[in-house]
Amino acid sequence: MQNETKNCQNCKKDFTIELDDFSFYEKIKVPPPTFCPECRSVRRMVGANERVFYKRKSDLSGQDIFSMYPPEAPFPVYETKEFYSDEWDPYQYGQEYDFSRPFFSQFQELFNKVPRMALVRQGFSINSEYTHRVHDLKNCYMVFRASDCEDSLYTYTARNVKNCVDCFNVNHCELCYECIDCNKCYKTRFSQECAECRDSIFLYACRNCSDCIGCVNLVNKQFCIFNKQYTKEEYFEKLKEFELNTDSGIVMMDVKFNEFRKKFPERAIMSLKSNKVSGNWFLNCENVKNSFGCMNLKDCKYIYFAFNEQDCMDHFQWGDSSELIYESANCGINDSRIFFCSQCWTGAHDLYYCDSCPSSRYCFGCIGLKKGEYSILNKKYTKEEYEVLLPKIIKHMQDMPYVDKTGKSYGYGEFFPADLSSFAYNETAAIDFYPLSKTEALKRGYSWKEKEKKNYTTTIKSSDLPETIAEVDDSILNEIIECAEKDQPYSTGAFRITSNELSFYRRMDLPLPRVCFDVRHTRRLQKRPPLCTIKRQCSKCETEVETVYDEKYSPIIYCEKCYQQEVY
Repeated sequence: MQNETKNCQNCKKDFTIELDDFSFYEKIKVPPPTFCPECRSVRRMVGANERVFYKRKSDLSGQDIFSMYPPEAPFPVYETKEFYSDEWDPYQYGQEYDFSRPFFSQFQELFNKVPRMALVRQGFSINSEYTHRVHDLKNCYMVFRASDCEDSLYTYTARNVKNCVDCFNVNHCELCYECIDCNKCYKTRFSQECAECRDSIFLYACRNCSDCIGCVNLVNKQFCIFNKQYTKEEYFEKLKEFELNTDSGIVMMDVKFNEFRKKFPERAIMSLKSNKVSGNWFLNCENVKNSFGCMNLKDCKYIYFAFNEQDCMDHFQWGDSSELIYESANCGINDSRIFFCSQCWTGAHDLYYCDSCPSSRYCFGCIGLKKGEYSILNKKYTKEEYEVLLPKIIKHMQDMPYVDKTGKSYGYGEFFPADLSSFAYNETAAIDFYPLSKTEALKRGYSWKEKEKKNYTTTIKSSDLPETIAEVDDSILNEIIECAEKDQPYSTGAFRITSNELSFYRRMDLPLPRVCFDVRHTRRLQKRPPLCTIKRQCSKCETEVETVYDEKYSPIIYCEKCYQQEVY
């Protein structure tokens, strides 16, 4: 068998299925995909509401809760602990498989009946109610898609962090603020793509540096400012001049540093202790292709923001000691042989087209089963009945595919159609990593939901906030602050400061933010290149490289060999 070029039935562009891909499909007994890798990624993401909360009532207890699902959702929604409880039986919604109708039509009927978990949490959650898609959190607030975190706020994608605020994709960090794609950093602020740095501010692609300001590509350095070496005494005198404890000082430094960064070569692939990788942002990975934001992965492809997994393909988010996951989203913790699933975790295995089925095994098209087994559409079967029925259903899906409203066909081997998603495009992870305008999203067949602009009665404008945290007293906790970018579509319009947040700013000598969390989050994402590789030439040796960094983001690009020679 050789590489094969196919035309994506979604975007109509050609894509290549490689020989290794066919070997993987054969091993797990699935047909090759009909969507290209990017369209498959978007399709998985449009089913994942990551950060949008709705206030509603639990359909089980009637108590007020926060949920990823709006009050008008067609299915019942239970508070997280209620979902895990024995107060309800998901098998009561079971239905016979109907061979006269497409599978996805039957799945949608079940989907609109079975109760759903309001917010996804696994493990313990201590004083961390306003969090979602998390595992083992303590004293966290507005933290999303994170594991093993403590005393952290406003952070999206994190693992093993403590006392971190306003960060994206950080791991094993402590006392970090406004950091992006950083690993093992301490008391580092406004920095990106750094590892093992401490007591520094405005760094880019630095490693094992301390007490540095505005530096790029430095390794094992201390007391440097804009890549120039200073004595310890000179460094701290210069630090005072920048006034980086003031809002205006930080704004000025941000502009200056962004211009300075582009004067230095960018590594074509940002990786650490990794081999045979393509995509970007790797740590301890081996043979991982066309993937992004990966840690401790081996023999994987088309993976987005996962850790500790092997032999997986087309997986969005999580992992954590898992293997053989294919075309799935938000699955992890000792999972294996998970195909076309969403939100299945904790030792789940041999699941097909399942949603929210923790610790279940040998299930097809099920929703909300806890420790379920040998079930189809939430109906229980014997092992023998299940094994006879399963191949018949797979064949039926091929013979009678589901056709969505745009004419795309979904047989066995395709992830859930986008029109089965409970969310609008701009409520999901897709808007973060594949941003579209409302017009373009609707044109492509996705739904859209206008962000509700609440008429907050603000008590102070962000422009009237003090320049330094030393000038702020505890009365700020009672203020409703007007967002400086309140007219932006992604702004909530106003925000408040929490007591934990205020304590952090005082500890770190940082000024108060001027914009709401949604704007700060969007700004961080805009500082990253898109999840799409392009071909460029190394600026030094002219070798062709594959990278996510275009010429506007990084005018100078180096291949790995040239980067190692210049920087290390």
